[in-house]
Amino acid sequence: MRRVLLLHGLANNGSIWSGLAGHWRDDLHVHAPDLPWHSGNIAGWRHETDSARLVGEAIDDVPGGPDLIVAHSFSSVLLLELLSRRAAAGDPLDVPGVVLVNPFYRAAADDFHWDMIAPTLQSFPDTLGEALRLRSLDRPIDPELREDMARRLCEWIGPYGWLRFFDTYLRTPLFPVALVHTPALVIGGGLDTSAPADDARTLAGLMPAAEALILPDSGHFPMLERPGPFAETVHAFLDRTLEPTGSTAAI
Repeated sequence: MRRVLLLHGLANNGSIWSGLAGHWRDDLHVHAPDLPWHSGNIAGWRHETDSARLVGEAIDDVPGGPDLIVAHSFSSVLLLELLSRRAAAGDPLDVPGVVLVNPFYRAAADDFHWDMIAPTLQSFPDTLGEALRLRSLDRPIDPELREDMARRLCEWIGPYGWLRFFDTYLRTPLFPVALVHTPALVIGGGLDTSAPADDARTLAGLMPAAEALILPDSGHFPMLERPGPFAETVHAFLDRTLEPTGSTAAI
């Protein structure tokens, strides 16, 4: 039985992966915990300054250790930080492979500029609203109500919660990603207005054992938009990581 650990992003929870339930193979044991930055615990987490450590704790909680870690959005950056930290310390994370989904990444500090702060902040409610829309397709939420819900969630996250995210993003140029030899699939969305697909391309190009997969018709939540093909891609990467003769499927 292969073990897959799923790490959700900021202000989501483990149920963000629930649409994949009917698409996983029978030989997988899937762990999808609620992480400390889940939607019901923002107040208890938002002053945390080392969330990468908490990702390490989630990994340690998987009995026998995961064969694959799939991390989305904010959590993908935290996993990248942990991988880099452990590699630099000469103690690489013991996991056969990782999938980084819609990561936020910049290669150089000069890639961040003053004029990007306001648009990044202003787009945050839209990203949360898109998650709400995709998770309620069976029972659509009125757009005005959905917008209000996203805005209220932003208020709940507050300045500390958002700054935890943005500070992590700002530090990505400092991660020694070239030291990370863990096989990695870096997924970006061609329609993602939150984490540009170029972030995924750049990151994959700097990691020795990584490859990029850009989904031209996908936004920030491919696991919600196309759960079947997304699961197939994860299966194929896992097979290829553990059995080098396999092949990777594309969404």
